[in-house]
Amino acid sequence: MPTSPPVPASQAVLLWDIDGTLLRAPGLGVRAFARALETVTGMPIARVQYDFGGKTDPMIARDLLAAVGVDDQSLIPLLLAEVERTYDEFADELRTSIVALPGAAELLDRFDAMEALQSVVTGNIQFVARRKLEAGGMHHRLLLDHGGYGSDHHERAELVQIALARLASHRGVEAIDRERVWIIGDTPRDAACAQAAGVRCLLVATGTFGVESLEGLGAEHVLADLADVDHVVRLLSP
Repeated sequence: MPTSPPVPASQAVLLWDIDGTLLRAPGLGVRAFARALETVTGMPIARVQYDFGGKTDPMIARDLLAAVGVDDQSLIPLLLAEVERTYDEFADELRTSIVALPGAAELLDRFDAMEALQSVVTGNIQFVARRKLEAGGMHHRLLLDHGGYGSDHHERAELVQIALARLASHRGVEAIDRERVWIIGDTPRDAACAQAAGVRCLLVATGTFGVESLEGLGAEHVLADLADVDHVVRLLSP
């Protein structure tokens, strides 16, 4: 059986976060989890301050359950299955409300033309990630079968390892050279997972964290946004 050619030494490997980095789906995630929580437990979402930035969906589900006093880990898969079903119901609203962030779509196109390997490392379960990227018109530039998703593991750092293993298998090589791998995200957890995996990181302040909050976390670069496409291409090119 023919295999894909090995990864050239000049080829960048880009693992994109989705929410707050490539796009925004205003309010839909919270609504989906709130509806799922009430369906599964019969209780409304607790009105407390949540820190969802960069967390995987299984961790969010755990936190929501804990906030309403439920300590039953077996409910997490049920909650996530209900989130998936709810996103099916939200399909039309998702298409009309999704917001592509400045420079994101053009960067995916530019790096695709440069034959970079592009996939995702996201806390979203795979079904939801695909829904969002399809609604934003970005799915066709990404190797979505070879990313790392919240449905793969609850720890974000593990998702980088999963994505790199899948990309290596896809290209028929033993391993991906981590010197050429970039995590592009918008939270401190993106920086932490990049450090844990021994890969590089670019952070953008297009989510809930400002530039000042993202500096000093070990990322190679911190930008206000991705709007200067030429500059970002230079930063991420091998």
